Amino acid sequence: MTLADEVARARSNFDSTDPAEFLDIVSRIRDSLRTGQTKSYLDKKMKAARSAAPAERRGMCRNLLPYLDWYLSGN
Repeated sequence: MTLADEVARARSNFDSTDPAEFLDIVSRIRDSLRTGQTKSYLDKKMKAARSAAPAERRGMCRNLLPYLDWYLSGN
């Protein structure tokens, strides 16, 4: 399965995707980002989501959905 397939699956099945798996996919998208500032911002958001309480983690991941949309739009 390609990264694009995984991104599309995670996007369409967000509520059933494990937050750890979701964050792994986002971290792989990170490599496609163009600016260091955006990469740094995303790193901070992913770190915060990983360290958040399980009840808050899904909401924090939901805030990262635009990165999946960006990736699926063709970068």
